[in-house]
Amino acid sequence: MQQCSIYDKSLRFSRAVYGIIILLAFFLDNYWLILAVVILLVLGTFSIKLNLAYQLHVFCLRNLLKKNIQPIQKETAELSFVSGMTAAMLLLGFLLLYFNQYVVFAKIWILLIALLIFLACFAGFCIASLSYALLLKVLKIQRNEIS
Repeated sequence: MQQCSIYDKSLRFSRAVYGIIILLAFFLDNYWLILAVVILLVLGTFSIKLNLAYQLHVFCLRNLLKKNIQPIQKETAELSFVSGMTAAMLLLGFLLLYFNQYVVFAKIWILLIALLIFLACFAGFCIASLSYALLLKVLKIQRNEIS
C-alpha cells in the first residue's frame, strides 16, 4: 500500500472546518453549503494536495507561525476512501433535501454526518477509517479463500 506523509493536526483542522460549514448550512437552511463541502471533499479524494482547508492550515503553520511540525505516515487509499465516503454520504443528504424528499430524515442524516466528522476531528475516531480497515480485512480473507 502506498504511504504518504500528512500532518495530523492539519487533517483534524480540515475536518473541523467541514463540520462547522455543515452545521452552518443546517442552521441557516442553506443546503448549497453542503454541496460546497461535498465538492471540497471530492477534491480531497483525489489528492491531499487538493484538500484546501488542510493546505491552508499547513501553510499557516509552516510559513506564518514558523512551526516545525512532524508528519505521520498514512495510506493514501485510506485518506481517499474516508474523503470519498464522507462526500457520498453528504451528497445523499443534499440530494434528498434538494428534491424535497424525506426532509426530516435528510436533516437528521446531515446532523449525524456532522457529528461523525466532529468525532473524527476531536476524538480521533473515524468511522470511515474503521470501515476501510474492515473492508480490507474482508477482501483479504476472500482473496485467500479463492486462492
